[in-house]
Amino acid sequence: MTIPALSADTSPTTQQRVVLSVFVAWTAYVWVSRIVNALGSDTESTGGKIFSVILSLVLLALTAGVVTVMVRSWNAPLTVGGAKVLAAAAGVTIVVWLIRVPQILTTDHGPEVNGTAFNIVHTLLGVVSVVLAALVWQIAVPVVRAKGEGRR
Repeated sequence: MTIPALSADTSPTTQQRVVLSVFVAWTAYVWVSRIVNALGSDTESTGGKIFSVILSLVLLALTAGVVTVMVRSWNAPLTVGGAKVLAAAAGVTIVVWLIRVPQILTTDHGPEVNGTAFNIVHTLLGVVSVVLAALVWQIAVPVVRAKGEGRR
C-alpha cells in the first residue's frame, strides 16, 4: 500500500490520519504488553527486564511524539519538526524489529515455551510493526524533503 505524499502546506489526509492512528495503537499495544510480560517473567534476568522496559519506554515516548504531531497537524500543515518526529518513530521501529526478529528466532525459549508458535507470533508482530512504520515513513519523508530544503 502506498500513502499519497502530503503536498506543501496541507494537513494530513484522512487516510494518513488512519495510518498514524493505527501505528500509535499498534505500537502502544506491543510495547505496553512487552513491559507487562517482562515485569511478570520468572525466567528473564534482571538485566533483560531492565533492557526490555527501557526499550519499550523509548518506543512509547516516540509514540507519544506521534500523537502530539497528530494533534498539532489535525487542521494545520505538518511541520518539518513534526515530520522528523514521525520519521524518527518509524525509523527506530524498523531498526528495532530488524534486530529483534533475528534475535528471537535464534534464541532457545526453554521447554515451557512452544518455540515455533512464539517465533511465528513475534515475527508477525515485527512484520506488522515494520509495515506500519514504513507507511508512517512515507508520510514524513516527503515533508522533510520539501519543506526542509535550505535548512542545514
